[in-house]
Amino acid sequence: MEYRFLTDRVLCAKAYLLLKEGLYREYGIREDPAFSYGENGKPYLRDHPGIFFNLSHCRQGVLCVIDEQEVGCDIEEIPAFPDDALCDYCCSEAEKRRILSASDPAAEFTRLWTMKEAYLKYTGQGISDDLPELFAQTDLTDVSFRVNEEKKGVVYTICK
Repeated sequence: MEYRFLTDRVLCAKAYLLLKEGLYREYGIREDPAFSYGENGKPYLRDHPGIFFNLSHCRQGVLCVIDEQEVGCDIEEIPAFPDDALCDYCCSEAEKRRILSASDPAAEFTRLWTMKEAYLKYTGQGISDDLPELFAQTDLTDVSFRVNEEKKGVVYTICK
């Protein structure tokens, strides 16, 4: 109920149902998950400390990732064009050059954005003011990203 718009509430409920289905299919867990929250609000399963999950949604899709190690994910629609103000807010100069030189700048921006958001959800940090230099200041040697672009104009990234 924290979401302002009904559409977002419905998408959140769908993500929760995906989590329940995944917990049942992968671990045989039938009961409703009991959540606790980390220092920055990242939810975890109180009764199953060895199972990690992350949820994300946008108008075109819902994403649920369950794993036996920390995980983060994000799903976003590819905009018609990358927003200059948003690029300035979250991208370094090198990243902006990469976006502008890409064959599809909007898709490249969305790939980069989902990587950053998935990483921040993976770490439990949440969105911060140092987004432009996030990857330049971070040791990513122990982190893997899986970035996928769907034909429906959606990009999703899983970080673990």
